[in-house]
Formats: sequence, C-alpha cells, structure tokens
Amino acid sequence: MTTGGSAGPYPDVKFLRTCLEEHERKTESQQGYRRAAVLIPLIPRDGDWDLLLTRRTSELPHHRGQIAFPGGSVDGGENCEMTALREAQEEVGLESARVNILGCHDDIRTPTGFIISPVIGILDSAEGLKANPSEVARIFHVPLSFFADDANAIVQRIEYEGRAREVHFYDFDGETIWGATALMIRNMLRLFELI
Repeated sequence: MTTGGSAGPYPDVKFLRTCLEEHERKTESQQGYRRAAVLIPLIPRDGDWDLLLTRRTSELPHHRGQIAFPGGSVDGGENCEMTALREAQEEVGLESARVNILGCHDDIRTPTGFIISPVIGILDSAEGLKANPSEVARIFHVPLSFFADDANAIVQRIEYEGRAREVHFYDFDGETIWGATALMIRNMLRLFELI
C-alpha cells in the first residue's frame, strides 16, 4: 500500500489530486441512459479518510433505501461538479464553499439506466450536515481503510450485459454498501493505489 507521501498510512491531498490529474478519465455514453453525478466526500480523520455516505429514503423513485453518495440527475447546463455540489446541498445541507473539489473520476453505467460521474472532494468535517428527510434517511461515515481491506468484502459473481462481473458487498454499522456505490469506491481505491 502506498502512502503517497503522507505522514499517516493514507495518501495526502496532494497525492490524491495528482492521481486524478494524471488519470485519463473514462466517460460513458449510452442511448436512453440518464446522466447523473455524485459527490464522494472525503473527510480527514487520524491519518485515514472517512467517506460520507447516505441511506436513501424508501419513498424515492430510484434506488430507494440503498446506500449512496449525495447526488442525482444532471440538469441542463450543468457539468458533473455542479450537479454533485447542488445535490449535496439539497440532500445533506453541504455548502459548496466547504468542498475542495479534487476532480471527476470515471463514469459508471448502472443496470437501472444511469451514467454516473463521481466527483471527489475533501471536506474539513461533517459538522453541521443535516439529512433532508424527503431524500435521506441517514448520514454516516466509513473509514476508507475499511473498504481497502479485502477481508471486509463479500464478493459475488453476477451476469450483467452478457459478462460475469464481481460485485462487492460491505456491511458496516448495520448498513450494506454495494452496487454502484461500492463500484465507485473500488474504482477510487484503485486510482489512489490503495488496492
């Protein structure tokens, strides 16, 4: 595991930003898919990073009750960063001025018809965040090191679009993180050389 020059076991902000800047971002395009963006908020904690996650309410039309990053559909005229910041404000009350955007990572396609652009950003803390009860049932955070430890993953093979794929499931504090959210986390861990 690389340290990226940080004092603790996990890479510092400069290393994370450099990884994103040097990475050739993969974009997706598919007829009939809706564009969306999410904010992957990283919060520094004791030489590690916490990932801020939400559990969606059971009343939402898509991905109800699932664990997700703050995010949603891209509105006309928005780029992925604008959408991610707007949705984070709407869902958890996060002011965009509190987010140090590092960059946008690779798009992913979901079986539910979305192309999601993950935007990685740094927060100083989770202080003052409040769930919008019409969209978010719970806000919580998980150490990035938890996801980097393969002992914490349950891996299942499923068939999707004619190919077998590995799907990672993580159980943490009574929540199961899987699907698109787990895939974006795995992609980010690879980018930052943590797996």
